[in-house]
Amino acid sequence: MMRYLKVWALVLLALVMAACGGGGNPGGTSSGGGTTTPPSPASPSITLSLVDSAGAALGTPTISKGGVYYAKAVAADASGAVLANQLVTFSTDYAVATLAGNTAGATVLTDASGVARVLISPLSLTTTGAAILSASATLNSVSVTKTLNFGTAASNVSLSNLTSASSSIGALETSAISVSGAINGNASSGVLVAFNASCGTFSPASVATSSNGLALSTYQSAATCGGNSVTITASAAGATDKTTTISVVAAKPANIRFTSSVPALMYVSSAASGAKTSIVKFQVLDSSAAGMPSQSVTMSLSTAAIAAGVKFSLSGSSSTAPQTVTTDNSGFAAITVASGTLPTTVSVTATLVADPTVLASSLGLVVTTGAATQNAASLSASKLSIEAWSTDGVTSTLTMRVADRLSNPVPDGTSVNFVASAGLISGTGTGGSCLTVNSACLVTYTSQGTRPVNGRVAILAYLDGEESFVDVNGDNVWNPDGTEDFYDAGTAFIDLNENGTWQSGEQIIGVDVVGLGCVNPINTYPAKIGTCDQKWSSAIRVRKQTIITLATSSASITRVSPRTASGFRVWVHDTNINANINGNVPDMNAMPTGSTFSAAISTAGATCTVVAASPNLVLNSPNGDYHDVILSGAADCVTVQVNVSVTTPGGTTTTQPF
Repeated sequence: MMRYLKVWALVLLALVMAACGGGGNPGGTSSGGGTTTPPSPASPSITLSLVDSAGAALGTPTISKGGVYYAKAVAADASGAVLANQLVTFSTDYAVATLAGNTAGATVLTDASGVARVLISPLSLTTTGAAILSASATLNSVSVTKTLNFGTAASNVSLSNLTSASSSIGALETSAISVSGAINGNASSGVLVAFNASCGTFSPASVATSSNGLALSTYQSAATCGGNSVTITASAAGATDKTTTISVVAAKPANIRFTSSVPALMYVSSAASGAKTSIVKFQVLDSSAAGMPSQSVTMSLSTAAIAAGVKFSLSGSSSTAPQTVTTDNSGFAAITVASGTLPTTVSVTATLVADPTVLASSLGLVVTTGAATQNAASLSASKLSIEAWSTDGVTSTLTMRVADRLSNPVPDGTSVNFVASAGLISGTGTGGSCLTVNSACLVTYTSQGTRPVNGRVAILAYLDGEESFVDVNGDNVWNPDGTEDFYDAGTAFIDLNENGTWQSGEQIIGVDVVGLGCVNPINTYPAKIGTCDQKWSSAIRVRKQTIITLATSSASITRVSPRTASGFRVWVHDTNINANINGNVPDMNAMPTGSTFSAAISTAGATCTVVAASPNLVLNSPNGDYHDVILSGAADCVTVQVNVSVTTPGGTTTTQPF
């Protein structure tokens, strides 16, 4: 009887298990005899891809130097909605490719569409390999990382059309050499071409192709090259060498070579300053390369130079006609060249009178405009916030950079003036000014005297210059016929309250012209409304303004995001409560440039650790900024005390516990 009871018990147990879905998950739901596991909760995500310059995704994740490619990440929350203003960090193997030209990663902020992108390029034209591209971010307090495998393909580099301006030159003479470079069959910039010769030298010996795919250099034969056919070779990594030949005529007792033009840069005759003349010098040589005295040489200007107004400057007169000059005891013949009204390259040809087949031309002599223009000016500061609210003698270096309308340098020694709403400006010129060298000059700002109540010092740099214009017909002169646009600068002033509008009490620089509204959209410099006269002017104040904060030594540290196990964000600025007095500086004043930001766990026995305090330096800005405290994610990271500290360059530390 007992045996039958056991059998019935086993049958009953089997029936119960069948009714439960065959032993499936007890928390699942059944449908048609099966089971379904509940889905995991959704999380924020990153979508990672490689796109071309037009934003189209690559069919195959392979890049080469011949194109422009971007690593693109799209950040979205758990519902799939895109997330703007998120920091996304890209990284990869920098033996294979670079990100934005860097070898230490790149961090980008997502735009309104949740997109962050960064330029990705193979390490070189010949790099072939594969790597992992990674994009990481903390989205809604969740750390998210997305990876993508990609490859790099070696570019097909080719050279063609190696040509010489002259098929035959004399010993010690020069000839322009050019070669075309292409990547994957398309004329491209950035192909590094090396030039070599079986005899003689190149200057430069290597050069990268320009935007039209051309690499240009100058070959100069040596005295020992005479009577030979010289082989010219152009080579580039990954490309087949190209060669051509130049016949070098044996040195004659009257060989001529160009030796110098001093200075090599002249300015148009209308420029306010700068060199307007240059001495061009040649040397007549015998067969052993020794200078020959008492040789007659004819000097002539190129047609293009004459068209630009360039002339020979003679004793008491000027002329464009060829001039005959006699060499001195060392074989040198020199003539003075004067600039004209237009910028141009100047070529002077020297021809031996006794043998007109012996000649040489000058190199590198240029005429430029020299007048500073508003669109090419910039002003920067080594420290935009200094620890000087209550300390005198704290300094920051300001640099003004200028250029003419064609982006050429202004004459060395051009004076740039500086004015400030407080403190002291000192420079290399008279008073608060400096003199340009290589189109830039610097001054030192020093804290002293009465501080502005909001701790913000407005500094304006200005100099004489001209309004920018579009030279449609290429005559370098603005034409008032309405065909050439220009940028009306208006009257300069120092914008003390940073609202972009002149108000009573703000210093005007120059003549206060009565005109129309200055509404030029590129007008990022202080210009008084109603002072644009709708007339192009060659006599304006080219100007730029910046703000330097006189920061307190103590800091204000405020948490601005929820506290999670992954960390939190804080807002750091100085303690000047008047910094936002006009409502146009919402971020308050920055702590001094160079201040450090750090965080530490102060709770005894905590397992939570600080992974990073980022950024660990205060930005070089007059305004406060945000910093992230990144925690390890341990269970006690939401309860432990975290001490956040800011230490100034002067050694003052402010610590705020959270």
